[in-house]
Amino acid sequence: MNEFNNLLDIVSQLRKECPWDKEQTHESLAKHLIEESYELLDVLSNLDDSQNKFNELKEELGDLLLQILLHSEIASEKNYFSIIEVINSLKQKLVKRHPHVFDKKNLNSSEEVEKQWEEIKKEENESIFDDINTKLPPVSTAFKVQRKAKTLNLSYKNYDEALDDLISEINELKEANSLEERKSELGDVYFSLINVSRYLEADPEIQLKKSIQTFVNRAKYVEKNINEETDISILWEEAKKNQIDS
Repeated sequence: MNEFNNLLDIVSQLRKECPWDKEQTHESLAKHLIEESYELLDVLSNLDDSQNKFNELKEELGDLLLQILLHSEIASEKNYFSIIEVINSLKQKLVKRHPHVFDKKNLNSSEEVEKQWEEIKKEENESIFDDINTKLPPVSTAFKVQRKAKTLNLSYKNYDEALDDLISEINELKEANSLEERKSELGDVYFSLINVSRYLEADPEIQLKKSIQTFVNRAKYVEKNINEETDISILWEEAKKNQIDS
């Protein structure tokens, strides 16, 4: 714990002596929390077994931890709470929501754990959906909604059924006639696509970031080699053939 206490002392000193840190508020730090979260997400989307990537992960986790410590320090200065209270609150929540571990209740699968988790949280709300933060990005919101629906058995049995649903939604999009119908069906396609990612145990945000980066890198290949006589489709196939995706 000496390292953690030393870190707390450093954060406290920064708040007292650094002009930039002294000026920060919960509101002014909000954008940095978002930025650090997305930088961490970016590292996770490119994570492999190399030491360099894990060094990047370590650094980004530290940057995110700093944001938590700064918010806690500001709250402590105003006598609202301290980082110790944040830790204790988290400890209480973890123990309460994991009776299968701390009260030795027998659960045999992650699905049973998730269902129990939602039942415990429902004691604090009228619905298991009430604690969803509606300000989250739509992709994250949809993913959370679908995971919660699973605890009510409002879910497909397996990946194949989820994929069939996606194909069905795509067909409905193809058959839609008006602009409004197409927009509505497109939303259903997005929702079904995110559902498929859940059955693959693939985070949709991370997979989307990977695909975006692959597209950008291949597009850069096209950009670099393009001229007036270029056949774009041939260049694109070259980029794919040469596995220009990272």
